[in-house]
Amino acid sequence: MILNLSRFLLAITVWSCVMIAPVLAAPDRVKAFIYGNSLVHHLTDSDETTVPYWVDFFADANGQSFAIDGQWGFLRNFATDFPPIANWSFRGVQSVWDSDNQPFGRAGFDHVMITPANFIQYQGPDLPYEGDNPENASPLSATLQIIDQVTATGSAPKFLLYEGWPEMAGVARRFPPSARDLRRYHKFTQTQYHDWFVNYHESLLKARPDLKIQLVPVATVLAKLFKDTELSKISAEDLYQDEAPHGTANLYFLAGAITYAALFDSELPNFAELPESLHPLIAANWQDIRALISIEIAVNQQALAAPLKAEPLPEVPQSEDVEVPVQVTAAPKITKPIPTRVERAPALGLSNPSLAMGLNGIADWSTQQPFIDYMKSARPWVGHKGEQWGSMLFKEIVAQGALDDQGWPKFIPDGADALETLFLTNQPEAATALNARYRLTYEGSGKIIMTGRVRRTKYSDGEIWFDYTSGEGLVGIRLNSTDPENTGDYIRNIHVVREDQIELAEVGAIFNPDWIKRVADARSVRFMDWMFTNGSPATDWNSRPRYDDFTWGWRGAPVEVMVALANEISADPWFNMPHMATDDYMAEFAAFVRDYLDPELVAYVEFSNEIWNFTFLQAVWARVGADERWGKNAADDSWMQYTGMRAAQMADIWDAAFGDQSERLVKVLATHTDWVGLEQGLFYAPLWLAEDPTNRPPVERFDAYAVTGYFGFDLGYEDGPEKVLGWLEDARANATAEGQELGYSRVRLRLYVEERLFEPAVAPAIAALRSGSLKELTESILPLQTNIANEHGLKMIMYEGGTHVVGIGEWSLNEDLSGFFQHLNYTAEMGELYQELLSGWRKAGGTMFNLFVDVASSSEHGSWGMRRFIEDENPRATAVEAYHAETPAWWEAGREGTFDHGDLFIGGEGADRLEGTSKPDILIGGLGDDILVANGRSDRLHGGKGRDLAMLPGSITDYTFFDATETVKGLVIASAGAKSFTLAAIEEVAFSDAPDATFALADFY
Repeated sequence: MILNLSRFLLAITVWSCVMIAPVLAAPDRVKAFIYGNSLVHHLTDSDETTVPYWVDFFADANGQSFAIDGQWGFLRNFATDFPPIANWSFRGVQSVWDSDNQPFGRAGFDHVMITPANFIQYQGPDLPYEGDNPENASPLSATLQIIDQVTATGSAPKFLLYEGWPEMAGVARRFPPSARDLRRYHKFTQTQYHDWFVNYHESLLKARPDLKIQLVPVATVLAKLFKDTELSKISAEDLYQDEAPHGTANLYFLAGAITYAALFDSELPNFAELPESLHPLIAANWQDIRALISIEIAVNQQALAAPLKAEPLPEVPQSEDVEVPVQVTAAPKITKPIPTRVERAPALGLSNPSLAMGLNGIADWSTQQPFIDYMKSARPWVGHKGEQWGSMLFKEIVAQGALDDQGWPKFIPDGADALETLFLTNQPEAATALNARYRLTYEGSGKIIMTGRVRRTKYSDGEIWFDYTSGEGLVGIRLNSTDPENTGDYIRNIHVVREDQIELAEVGAIFNPDWIKRVADARSVRFMDWMFTNGSPATDWNSRPRYDDFTWGWRGAPVEVMVALANEISADPWFNMPHMATDDYMAEFAAFVRDYLDPELVAYVEFSNEIWNFTFLQAVWARVGADERWGKNAADDSWMQYTGMRAAQMADIWDAAFGDQSERLVKVLATHTDWVGLEQGLFYAPLWLAEDPTNRPPVERFDAYAVTGYFGFDLGYEDGPEKVLGWLEDARANATAEGQELGYSRVRLRLYVEERLFEPAVAPAIAALRSGSLKELTESILPLQTNIANEHGLKMIMYEGGTHVVGIGEWSLNEDLSGFFQHLNYTAEMGELYQELLSGWRKAGGTMFNLFVDVASSSEHGSWGMRRFIEDENPRATAVEAYHAETPAWWEAGREGTFDHGDLFIGGEGADRLEGTSKPDILIGGLGDDILVANGRSDRLHGGKGRDLAMLPGSITDYTFFDATETVKGLVIASAGAKSFTLAAIEEVAFSDAPDATFALADFY
C-alpha cells in the first residue's frame, strides 16, 4: 500500500481526538433524492455504471437499507422545475417516492444530494452562467433555490454536494490521455477544481448556516486513489470512456464507495471478494482502498467543520536581505583606442513611450524565460515514491519540515524516495534560442539526476553539464539523496545557466537579455502575475518572497528583483499589494521601493487585482470581510466598500513612506470596465465612513482610475461561436471542392484543406469585431469611464487590455474554433484592430495603455502574449510596436529621456574598448586585454579572459570597494554614493578624473 504515513497519523488524530462535534451513530437506513447527471448515473445497459447501484451494494453488505429516487439534468433546470421528476430506477434498489400520488415533502427523504456540472469551474460559483441567462442565475443561486424549495415543503434533510470528477477535455489533449496528461488531470482535480467546490460549499454554509450541508469529495478522493495507491496502475481506458468523462463500472464502484462512506458515516464492508466485472487491482487492494477512503472522508469532514481560512505559508525566519545592484541588455560592441577622457554612448530606446505591459506569470511552463538562472523559474519540489511520480505535493514536503528557509531540501521526507523540480516545460520547438548547452552548479553532498529532455549529460562534483532542445516535455532536477552523512551539508544553491550567458551570471546579472529586448521600451511594467496576486497567501513581511528563495516560482518575485528590473529598463513599476498583506508588509514594501527605485521613476501601486471578480479568492475574502465587519447584506456592494477601505489604508501607508516625494508615486483604483456604478462603493465606502467622522472617501487619496480594454468576447460566446464555425464550414467546403478539382484525395486533400481552412474566415471575423465589441468599447464604454475619472480628478489608465478572442466555457474545447482563434489573434488584420483600439483609447480620453501580456504561449485558453515565445515575430506585435514608436505619451511632458535604457556590450577576441551609456549597462570583455568604461549609475563589468581594466567615473577618493563573493563568487562592488558598479574578472581600475593612473583592483579590498 502506498499511503503517506504522516497523513494517515494526522487523519487518525483528526478522526479520534479533535472532532468539534459529537459523533453521531451511523444511520441504518438512508432515503435520498439525487439531483444528478451522468457522473452519478451514466445510462448504459448495466446499472454498474451508476453510483446508487453501488451504494446499495455496500449498504446491503453492512445490513443497512438504501432507498433512492433521482433526476437527470443541470442545476439551472432543477431550480426552475420544482417539484423534481423522479425518473431513475435501479435493479434491486428501492424507490422512496410515489410522485404521481404524493407531494415531495411527504416522501420522507432524509438526504438530498445535489450535483453541479463538471465544466463550469472556470469561474466562481457565484458568477452568473454565461450565455442565455435572463435571471442572472449562478451555480450558487440555483443551489440555494433548490435548497429553499426542498425546505419549504417541510422537509429537513441533510444536503450533500456531490463533487463529480472534472471534464477531461481541456486538461488532457486527447483521449485516452497520456500518462503526463493524466497526472495533470488528477492534479487539477485536487487543486483548482476542488477549490471551486470548497468555495461553493463555504458560500452555501454562510448563506444557510442553520442547515446541514456536506461536501462529498468524490473527485478529490478518486484522484488520490489513482495517484497514491496501486490503482495508479489501472489504465485510463479502464476508468474512463471519453473526455466528458463518462466512466466504466470501475469508476462508479469507487465513486459509490466514497458516496456510501459519506451518506452512511460508516466504514466500507470488508469483502472477501468483489464482483468479477471489476478490475482485479480493485479487489487485490480493497483493504487499502477502504482505509484511504475512511481517512479522506474523516479529514474532509473535520476540515469542513470549521470556517475555511487561507492556509498560511510556513513561518520563515528573518534572513539577511540581499542588496541587488541592477542591470542588463543587448547591442553591438564599440571598439575604440584607449581614451584620455570618457565619451558616453547615447542611451537607447523610446524617449517618452506611451504603452505599458503586464508581465506573464513565473512558471516552469511559461515561455517568457525572463531570468538568466533557469532555476528561478522552476516548479516547487514534488516527491516521488517508487513508480509514483508526484506522490507528495510541495505543501506536504513543507509540512514535514524538509526544507530550509530558502526552500532547499535538507532531507528526503518520509513517504518519498526522491524530490524533483522541473523547468523548461513544453517549450515551443520554434523557441530555438533555448537550444543550447547548460551548466548546473550546486553546493552540498548527495545525488542529483537530470531527467527529461536532456542529452550529453556530464556529471562532476558540484557541476553538471547537459544539452537541451526545445519541444514537448520538460527538464527535471531529481534529488535521489541529499546530505547522506547527516552533517548538514545538503544540496543547495542550485543554479542553471545557459553556456553563452555564464559571464552574465558571474557578474550578477539577473535578467535574460533575449527577453529584456521585448520589454525594454515599455513605459511601465505591471507585476500582478509576477507577485502571484490572484489568491495570494501573503500576509506578514517575514514570509514575503526572498531574493535567495530557491525558485521565484514558489512565492513570486521578490521586491528586490522587481525594482531591479524597473531600474534596468527604466520603466515605471506597477505593484499589486496582496489582499491579506498586513500594514507592516505594505510599509516595508513601500520603504524598499522608495529607497532603491531609480528616483527618476514613478511607482504605481494598486490594492490586489480585480476584487470585483469572484473568480479570484480575493473577492471572496473581501465579501467575507465586509460581512464580518458590517453584517451580511449591509449593502449590495459591501465587498467593494471593504476593498475601498483597505485600498485607502494602503494609500495612506504608501503616502507616509514617500512623504514629500509624492511625485514619485501614483496610487491606482481599478474596477470592472462595463459595470458602471460599481466604482461608487470603491470610491466612497459609505459603510466605512459611517464608522468614524474622520474617515475620508477612499477616492480622495488616489491619482488614477484604471479599467480594462478587452475586445472580442462576442466571438467566443452566445451565438458568436456558431457564426465562426459557419464561416469555417464554408471555407472547408470551398477548399475541399478546389482540392478535388485538382485531383487530390485522402491525405493530400486533407492537408490541402487544413492549409486553407482559417484564412477565408479572417475577414468576416475582423469585420464582426470592428463593428461589435471593439466599437462598443471605444465609442461607448471607455468614454463613459473616462467621464467618471474626470469627474473625480483622476488620470484614466488601462490596467489590462487587448484581444479577448477565445472560446468561453465549453467552446474552448472545440478544436476548429480554438485553432482559428489562435490563428486570428496573430494576423495583420488583428494588428490593425490593435491600432484602432489604441487610437480609440486615446480619443476617449485615456492615457497609459497596459498590454496584457509580454510573452505567453497561445492555447485554447487564450492568446494573451504579444509574443508566443521570445523570438516570435508576428503581425500583431509588429503593428503594436509601430504605433508605440510613432506615438509618444500625449498626456505628460517633462519626463522625456527618463525611459531611455542601457544595453549589453560584448567584446571580441582582441583588445577591445567597451563604453556604456548613461543608463545601466552590462559590459562583457572578450579574450583580449580590454578596457571597460562605465558611465551609468550601476553598470556591470566582466573582463573575461586577459588582463582587463575598468574605467570608473569620478575620483579614486569617491569609492569604497566590497568583496561580494557571498552573493556571486568573484564579485567586487565599487560604491560611490548613489552609484554602484559590479566588477568580475577585472584586474585593474582607473578613474575618469585621472585616467592615466591605474591600480590593481585587489589592493582595494
